[in-house]
Amino acid sequence: MHKVREALTEVVIIFCVGGLIGAVLAMVSNGFVIGVQYFSHQRAASDLLTLTIGTQTLSFSSVLFLWIAAAIVVFIKTALVVPQWRGPADSMYAAHQVQHPLDIKQGLASTLAAFTSASGGASVGQYGPIVHFGATMGIWVKRFVSSRLSHEIYLGCGVAAAISAGFNAPIAGIVFAHEAILRHFSVRAIAPITVASISASTLGNYWFPHSATFDIGSQVPSLAEVVPFLVMLTPLFALVAIAFMLSLRYTASRATKSGISPMLLPFIAATICGLVGVWVPQILGLGIDSINDMIAGEFALSLLITVLVAKVLMTALCLGCGLFGGVFSPSLFIGVATGALAGQTLTLFGFADIASIISIAAMAAVSAAVIGAPLSAVLIVLELTQSYEYAVAAMMAVMLCGLLTHRLFGQSFFDRQLLDRGVDLAKGREAIALGQQVIGPFASDDCITAAANTSGTALLQEMKSRGHTEAYIIDDTGKLLGKMTIYLVIECGDQEVSAFMDVHPLCLYADEPLDSAMIKVSQFVGESLPVIERKHRIMQGSIAEGALFQAVIDIQAQARTLERA
Repeated sequence: MHKVREALTEVVIIFCVGGLIGAVLAMVSNGFVIGVQYFSHQRAASDLLTLTIGTQTLSFSSVLFLWIAAAIVVFIKTALVVPQWRGPADSMYAAHQVQHPLDIKQGLASTLAAFTSASGGASVGQYGPIVHFGATMGIWVKRFVSSRLSHEIYLGCGVAAAISAGFNAPIAGIVFAHEAILRHFSVRAIAPITVASISASTLGNYWFPHSATFDIGSQVPSLAEVVPFLVMLTPLFALVAIAFMLSLRYTASRATKSGISPMLLPFIAATICGLVGVWVPQILGLGIDSINDMIAGEFALSLLITVLVAKVLMTALCLGCGLFGGVFSPSLFIGVATGALAGQTLTLFGFADIASIISIAAMAAVSAAVIGAPLSAVLIVLELTQSYEYAVAAMMAVMLCGLLTHRLFGQSFFDRQLLDRGVDLAKGREAIALGQQVIGPFASDDCITAAANTSGTALLQEMKSRGHTEAYIIDDTGKLLGKMTIYLVIECGDQEVSAFMDVHPLCLYADEPLDSAMIKVSQFVGESLPVIERKHRIMQGSIAEGALFQAVIDIQAQARTLERA
């Protein structure tokens, strides 16, 4: 009965937690898009800053709206003291370790900044910020719920709910949480994540019944006709995805090194993006209407080329200069533009009936390469179109594109962001845990220390009485001067040990991570190693090889338990 009661309690907690997170994300995700669309309509209808040049009347309201957005973003960052905006890369990192949890204030501020940027017309997306908001919400909920579920499961619930509500694709949400964020399948995690994902989709449809983001038809073409073209076009999709990710990294790097005040950079991006938007308004904001128009084949060939280039450049500029937002929506836009461009070209040669499926496949391929979630991208297509053929075509493009981008760029844009911080998720939770745990707490004071003027005979007597074969020579401040082995002590005799000590012993620093320490001691032979403070070499204690190995084993076991929970 005790086990039955525990099982029922856990089921109740799962449904309550999953349902709560799903409900919140359904509201936030749909509210985000509806709010941005409202301000976009206000911007398009505004006649502020309208100038007549010759016979043409131009509205510069896009510049004004972006200036206002930039001012609000700067205010949010300074008023809330946000050192850095947070996104999906931080959610991924938080799911793989417990030493650096998500900062809830920064997560909420980042979501608000992304909403402001997109509402003002910045060329940014909504899915990345909403995914991080979902992860932040999951961690926040965990504070008030006592259960056996680990923090990463709560985080995964929020992520799954965000994708599910954003695309009305609950299966894709479940897979995305495991594929892109958690990076492993957990029996304990699947139930709450499923509840959260389905709740977000169901409640989103109930509260916002006419809020479908993308309008994708499901006319079924012949796969035999489509697949050869996809094989030929996929290298182009990969090239575009890599160019987009490189442009994001380049502008961010240049903005950091420019020396321009971080408070001024958003206004520069707002001005340039707003001016480009005067002539190419399709690239402003989320671009959902433009995506649907491109899928429907309503853009001319010249316009497709223009919006493709402009979207890549303006998204890189906005994100690099501090107008925060996501990269998922822009990657969808860029993918559709690339596919539509290829489809329009094929139409000229008489293949008009496959243009739509090429656009969808390109959208899935480019976005999957950017976010590193190929299966999720395929499932989004499947759930949006309800077409097996569309999903298979998307799978072909996604897998080939992913293979090329993985070899030439990396697993995803988010993985590269983490690599820039020195975090390699490919090494797994155990390696990350070892990299976060420093040697200092494992240092033991069970070691022999002596002054430099101590005689070998006296030191030998102490080593015999305490059963040690090594001793450390320190000065009055505790600074490590050298190391004496029992062989050196015997050789020293009645002389001072300062003349015989090893002045360059192998040392471990107190702030040195375990993984680095393991590499350092791989060729070490001896009883123990001194643990010292890095700057002044003050001795903190010593650690034996066995103690070091045991510490590594314990940390690995903890990480392994977390992953298999």
